[in-house]
Amino acid sequence: MNYQELLISPLIPSSLIPIAKKSAKGKVPVLIYGEPGTGKDLLAKIIHFTGDWRYYPFFTVDCRILGEEPFQAQLSRLLKEIEKEDHPFTLYLKEVGRLVPQDQIHLLELVEEGVFQNGKEKKLLSNIRFISSSSEDLKVKVTQGKFLQDLYHRLGTLTLFLPPLRERTKELPFIAQYLLDENAKKMRIRKIGISPSALKLLENYWWPRNLRELEEVLLRSAISSEGEKIMEKDLFFETGSEKNPLLSFLEKFEKRETSDTISPRENSTQDPSLFFIELVHRIKNPLVSIKTFTQLLRDKFNDPEFRDYFYKIVTEDIEKIDEVLNGLLNYIKINHPMEKKGTVHAVLEEVLKKYESQIEHKQIKVLRKFERDLPEVILHEEQLRYILDSLLQYAIPSIPPHGTIGFLTKSMDGIKGKDEEKQPQEGKYIEILILFTGLKKPVEPTETLFGIPLSKEEELTDLEIRLIREIIQKNRGEMKFEVNEKKLRTLISLRLPIERRRVLYYQTDSF
Repeated sequence: MNYQELLISPLIPSSLIPIAKKSAKGKVPVLIYGEPGTGKDLLAKIIHFTGDWRYYPFFTVDCRILGEEPFQAQLSRLLKEIEKEDHPFTLYLKEVGRLVPQDQIHLLELVEEGVFQNGKEKKLLSNIRFISSSSEDLKVKVTQGKFLQDLYHRLGTLTLFLPPLRERTKELPFIAQYLLDENAKKMRIRKIGISPSALKLLENYWWPRNLRELEEVLLRSAISSEGEKIMEKDLFFETGSEKNPLLSFLEKFEKRETSDTISPRENSTQDPSLFFIELVHRIKNPLVSIKTFTQLLRDKFNDPEFRDYFYKIVTEDIEKIDEVLNGLLNYIKINHPMEKKGTVHAVLEEVLKKYESQIEHKQIKVLRKFERDLPEVILHEEQLRYILDSLLQYAIPSIPPHGTIGFLTKSMDGIKGKDEEKQPQEGKYIEILILFTGLKKPVEPTETLFGIPLSKEEELTDLEIRLIREIIQKNRGEMKFEVNEKKLRTLISLRLPIERRRVLYYQTDSF
């Protein structure tokens, strides 16, 4: 594989090429961020195989699958492939954020001191190049106490971020054509182009699996196409007989411009208070370095009296400045509350993350159509989390392998419809639609009266659904189920009243 050509290909964002070239020349640890499928593994190999280390081995440790084989055991097995103990090699730590605490400690020892120990086996390995990747924000995991801060700073000396494909719409035509041309060479199929209408659809799609999914869609579409270009009718988003069934369904409900997920603190960077917080931290960080340097410098003075006086004066001044800065931070936080936004989307993504392993195991496709600037709802965040978590727990087991689940959010007026006598009639609401392949109908209490026995699991599940309905109704909302037995689909509709007041929160130390 020609990694030099890959480096300058459309697959790698042009903004990353200069820094990737520089990082390839040295031994500086590199941390690559990006969603699954954005090309983190490819970029790691490009950095290794285009630089000074291309003549040395490249080892990968997938930190997601270390349950049966601990980190030390897997690394020990890899080291046996090297003839000399101090033979240089690159160690690529895939999804390093998944390492358990004990393995993080061992890795930190290896990074800082070059010491590798597995039981009685102990080796000094000074010539290792570390490249890591993560689809999670390790800085957040550090604040949560789930990842060692020292290890985070050691591995992230140089940080690269691969943006998701949905944020690269201007580059997508070039990426798509490049993938088609490369697959034509590898698969020995005819070369083919893409029509403007098909490109438009590709640009508007969410791409939950990013480049990986785009390549699969293009390859299927190229094989099915009979012309010189892939047309709109040729696009196969699904491997089954039905083309993208849920996406077309969700588009019928889409009333406004859709956007990516909005976190509760979206747009908060425009608040001037964040500028001052950033400024304070930029002052505080050098103060720590100055204090450390002063402590080291203290031993350089021959005159003990002058040495102690120097150290006392400098450290006292630093502590005074630090105290003033802390007071300023507290003042800013108390006097600049921020408006909470996008809570529904943030909670939904959080809950989806919880079921990520089940979704990946069954290879369920997740589709999203989110309304921009969706208003807040009157439900408390914990109530919303409980509702969405319970519904996913309810839905996912019934979705068949390679099935699909889709989410759509939109705001609406509470206008009474002809066939919706129980729909709320006053104020404004948001609607959350959850549509998935598979049949799942809530059991009504009366069904048990006619001799239809329920398993304990079903009793528990349907009890939770009734509790969810009760929470929603108490908050003047509504929940509906629609089961399409012909198309094997289930639709859950949640309608929740919008919070009319501004919801404010105060910034935390994580800023």
